[in-house]
Amino acid sequence: MARAWWTTLAVVAALAIGVAGCGSSGSGTAVRRIALVAPYGSNEPQWTSRALGAVAGYRSQLAIRVDTIDASRTTDIRGLLEQASHAGNQLVIAHDSRYADVAEAVAADTKVPELVWGERPHAKKGLVGQITVQDKEGGYMAGVVAATSAITRRLAVIVLAEGSDWDTATWNRTAGGYVAGARSVDPGEQIRYVEVGQSSPTTPEALYAVTHRLLKAGSQFVLVLGGSATVGALRAIEDFRGENQYVGVIGDKAEVNKENIVLASILYDFKPAFREAVVDVRRGRFGQRPYALTLVDGGISVMTTGRTPGEATTAAEAAKTKLEEGQIRVPVTSTAEAVQALIAQRAQG
Repeated sequence: MARAWWTTLAVVAALAIGVAGCGSSGSGTAVRRIALVAPYGSNEPQWTSRALGAVAGYRSQLAIRVDTIDASRTTDIRGLLEQASHAGNQLVIAHDSRYADVAEAVAADTKVPELVWGERPHAKKGLVGQITVQDKEGGYMAGVVAATSAITRRLAVIVLAEGSDWDTATWNRTAGGYVAGARSVDPGEQIRYVEVGQSSPTTPEALYAVTHRLLKAGSQFVLVLGGSATVGALRAIEDFRGENQYVGVIGDKAEVNKENIVLASILYDFKPAFREAVVDVRRGRFGQRPYALTLVDGGISVMTTGRTPGEATTAAEAAKTKLEEGQIRVPVTSTAEAVQALIAQRAQG
């Protein structure tokens, strides 16, 4: 039913607006309407909710209507993006890196700008904008928090490698930053790394079992990166109890943190990138530079909780200042092998 409604709307809108949705090169485009195409339940629990929050005030603040579209209800992502492009939107936010290839092709066909996740080195300026993330730096700060808070000197990292290649690389860079940050506090910190979901999506039950094994082996804090199955890790820590806590990513985990087991979270704030993209479409310079989530603009930050020792929060803030000033260089670990090598290198050194 929803698919039929979208198809009808697309035809009517195309007849009504003609070429009003052209790309943003030249003198710019009046942005009155945008679409947010997001995965809802098929990605990390707060990935979509934080994006919805980022655009919530657009009607009153920017005089922009936002169409929010649940892409988890269809396997035809290209068709969904095409319909959004033909429905009178001057910008489509393809809010999942798994959509990036298709979104780039749709932008070329429809001439409606698409904002995508990940580096797009060959994307046509004016039609495709790319969001990048200061991922390893966020991981470094979280590692500082965890190591400063740790009693057992044992940490763990779980990476869900079930998204796009860019997702996996991002999570592994974050994991490497976490290792480097933790070892900057305590060179003897023991860190276990597990990558799951390489061959098929991981279920919450499977991730529960992986997390439980790590906790049973002595890991105090578990950093979990990516995917809808992360709720399984939270449940495992809730059930295990004791001093074990969760280190998250994207959001504050308020919806699922009923037992107050979150030590810290690497927060993603989409507002700066989304707004910059809208402004650039209006000014005719969309896609001329990446839309980066950084420590400086607040796109990346580390949230501490009531379970976080005060000294850990202070240490993270000090690390943030040094990162911003370029005093700390965080190693780049885009693969599981690179993360494991970093762990082994520091453990032996």
